[in-house]
Amino acid sequence: MDGIGAFCGALLIAFLARPVHYTRLYIGGVVGYLVLLIVFALAPNVPLAGAALLLTGLTSSAFSVMQATLIYLAAPAEMRSRMYGVLSVCIGVGPIGFVGLGLLAEAIGAPAATVVSGLLGLAALVATRRWWGRLALPL
Repeated sequence: MDGIGAFCGALLIAFLARPVHYTRLYIGGVVGYLVLLIVFALAPNVPLAGAALLLTGLTSSAFSVMQATLIYLAAPAEMRSRMYGVLSVCIGVGPIGFVGLGLLAEAIGAPAATVVSGLLGLAALVATRRWWGRLALPL
């Protein structure tokens, strides 16, 4: 379900998104994903869990596509390769967080660990809210 949602999201972005939407797509994708992650973890039945996964795929595509796009558009041409290097490092250390999530799931159960992960992500967004205005693109 997640893959279907991501594929549909990528198609929607390709056909409908315009540069004025990019920052909102990025932030909205992150917020939507984290909220839907919590919905998935707490889903009492399979249809709701499936719908949440479909929508997490849709929202994660906005994040995934826009993270590289925003770097390309916001960084000066001479800095783009360095910025993509930083992005690659950030993506590459993701498995460290997955180990932590796995250990947490072992300790408190997968649904609770997933909820904690979503809540921590939302808390990080709230804590960094004051810097979001800097994501506006110089187009």
